[in-house]
Amino acid sequence: MKFMIIFWGAFLFFFCVPFPIFIYMMSEELATEPRNSLAVSYGYLGFSLLLWLYVIIFFINILFIKTFKEKSTIHSILRNGIPREAEITGYKLLKYIPKTNMNVIQIVLSFPNLRNTRIEHEMMFHDSRPQEKRFDVGNNVKILLNPIVSHEPYFILSDQKVGFNTLGIMLRVVFIVLLMAYIIGLYIYFYNRESFDFGWRFLTFMHPIIFSAVMTIIYILVFQLVVGRFFKNKKEERLLFSGRNAEAAILSVTETGLLVNDQPQIMFQVSFKDFRGNEHIAVYKKVVSLLNLSSVPRVGTIEIMYDENDPKNIMIPKGFLRLQEAKE
Repeated sequence: MKFMIIFWGAFLFFFCVPFPIFIYMMSEELATEPRNSLAVSYGYLGFSLLLWLYVIIFFINILFIKTFKEKSTIHSILRNGIPREAEITGYKLLKYIPKTNMNVIQIVLSFPNLRNTRIEHEMMFHDSRPQEKRFDVGNNVKILLNPIVSHEPYFILSDQKVGFNTLGIMLRVVFIVLLMAYIIGLYIYFYNRESFDFGWRFLTFMHPIIFSAVMTIIYILVFQLVVGRFFKNKKEERLLFSGRNAEAAILSVTETGLLVNDQPQIMFQVSFKDFRGNEHIAVYKKVVSLLNLSSVPRVGTIEIMYDENDPKNIMIPKGFLRLQEAKE
């Protein structure tokens, strides 16, 4: 994880900072006359300011505002959360930190969701008291569900401590300061170098002041797209914590032809009755490991979860193949 953060950080730095400046310096000759009219140059200036303002607001939101909102949400859950007893059904030691005598662990919890439907969910955290073996398989822990499923996190451990990593906050502040210094430095350096008493009439779209901002925004948008597409499905997580379960009849199972990380995507068409007795037909697409492909049920029934306010919005929980194999 640290390697990936360093790699993508270096990638962002190169393509958004030195790369646009290098391309500009190599391809553009220093012009001693205005490149644009006064109106066009101020249009470019305003455009560049809007781009950089978006970049600054994005990083402030990601690095600070979301963190403070999450802390506020956790405090709200500690006060108003819905208590549940969760059974630990899986345990994995990811890392031991001898300096602090902490384990980084991943556990699988089984507990009733907001609609009293039993679900399984993975969570990763630091165990500060590993010698107590509180999270061994078979043990029970108390958790608190977030009654507002539109806000993350969806649940916490009832004895969870809330605090900030001082070093992490300082590094974020340093990053924002350096980002703003870089932006201000761009404007000051190139204005002194290229204005020649003509103001901002040296600006063009490919100028580093603008192009560097464009490259940063493209990087941000691509990163959000990749993260949203492959790493986190908030819609399914919300349904997992607030949905109702039902036994659905399988109408058809087909491959869509799409591969995600060389794993095929399967489309299920199912029929089921909601808790009011109304019948619905819904479609759900799920990426299935090649190792489990032969275990995908083609006929019969399967457990699903659905949104009681929109029954066509369904999901098949992560462990459905394991449950199906157990039935067989």
